[in-house]
Amino acid sequence: MHRLAWRFLIASSFPLALAACPAADDTATTLDTANNDTEMSTGGSTTATTLPMTTTGPDDTTTTGEESSGSSTTTGEGSSSTGPVADTGESGGEVSVCGNNQIEGDEVCDLSQVNGETCQSLGYQGGQLGCLLTCDDYNLLGCFICGNEVVDIAEDCEGEVQEGVTCESLGYEAGDITCGADCLYDLSECSICGDGIQQGPENCDGIDFGGETCVSLGFDAGNLACNLANCSFNFSNCSGGQYIQDFEGGVMPAQFTGGGNANWVVDNMMPIAGGFSAHSGVIGHSQQSQMNVNVNMAVAGTIDFAYSISSEACCDYLRFYVDGVQVVGAQWSGVTSGMASYPVAAGAHTLQWRYQKDGSIVAGSDRAWVDNIVLVGGVPI
Repeated sequence: MHRLAWRFLIASSFPLALAACPAADDTATTLDTANNDTEMSTGGSTTATTLPMTTTGPDDTTTTGEESSGSSTTTGEGSSSTGPVADTGESGGEVSVCGNNQIEGDEVCDLSQVNGETCQSLGYQGGQLGCLLTCDDYNLLGCFICGNEVVDIAEDCEGEVQEGVTCESLGYEAGDITCGADCLYDLSECSICGDGIQQGPENCDGIDFGGETCVSLGFDAGNLACNLANCSFNFSNCSGGQYIQDFEGGVMPAQFTGGGNANWVVDNMMPIAGGFSAHSGVIGHSQQSQMNVNVNMAVAGTIDFAYSISSEACCDYLRFYVDGVQVVGAQWSGVTSGMASYPVAAGAHTLQWRYQKDGSIVAGSDRAWVDNIVLVGGVPI
């Protein structure tokens, strides 16, 4: 019994051992860890399978083992990110946006915002400070320094008005334009007759008399009027007293007209009295320069005036005429000056001062002056 039992035990254990040890040439399995490929061979044939690398962590984040080309996908607890992270600039300080009218970051200014600076604070005399479109510096084109002989963009002139610039070229009808102390055009002597503003050579314009009245002009009473056609005073309603013209307005009064080869002018060159006088224009040999005024004498009266002349003593004369006829004794030449007074009959008359040269020789200033005209008994018309 004992011997039979032992044989039974050995016989029954032998197949189990054979089943636990398969033959080496039946199935071969090779794991290539370098390229993550597993090769399986069965019955002489080989199958290659590429397996993805998968890692699962405790936060349920899964990373696919394909090599990234600049992007990654991360999934975990409801958040996802794709692509490179955008640079908002916040890490380097405040973000600056040039052109939004706010000074930000390293901007010096932005549009109208100039950080409290002005042309004056930057060393200029005046003007309007601006900002460059790049916001990195100020625009100084609107700043200026008057008197540096450079006509900046904010200036009209420097000391003198440029050639060709006149009251007429700027849209006015008459007058003289000058360069002001602020390097801008002084248009106070430019005028447009009919615009209702007394300006420049105008005596009046509409109802603007420049503050003048019959009394302020030397008459005893009356209502001053304005000739709308030429913006000159109408004295027809003034009475008593006298008309006085001293040319201190600096320009030729509208009632006075020119004639001959050159008109008379009013300026401050060697005035007889005050700051201004009227004087003859520039003429050549055998030429003349005239100043005329039409007057209405309500009654017989007088005309008085101051005169001065510097000319060839024998031959170049200042003469005074009434209605085209030289008044007896009313002529002067050489270097002389004085006061003249002549009677004027009632009625309408033309008074004329004429500087006339002969055919040769220039002497002295070659000029005549008249000032402080006083008309008693009549008024200019």
